[in-house]
Amino acid sequence: MAMFKDVMELVQVKYVKDELHQEIKQEVRRQVYCDKKSVSQSEFFNAGQNGFKPQYVFIMRLADYDDEQTAIYNNKKYAVYRTYEKGENIELYCEKKVGV
Repeated sequence: MAMFKDVMELVQVKYVKDELHQEIKQEVRRQVYCDKKSVSQSEFFNAGQNGFKPQYVFIMRLADYDDEQTAIYNNKKYAVYRTYEKGENIELYCEKKVGV
């Protein structure tokens, strides 16, 4: 059973218009509780064959996830490259990515 002892931020990207009606990218961050795990050897191998560099799997409550594609953990940004729903929880498979 998950204890959710870690905290991470999920980042939602929204576009708002400025006073000149130009669209500006804005990040909306929110904290959620999660558990951090290492990726399995098979996940590392399979993801690597598809061009991903998996780092961690974050497990959290499904109700707390809103299709965010970026997570911040320990002040480092990670891209979510796949998810897996497991009952009331969801697993976020993340990779460290330059420029994210």
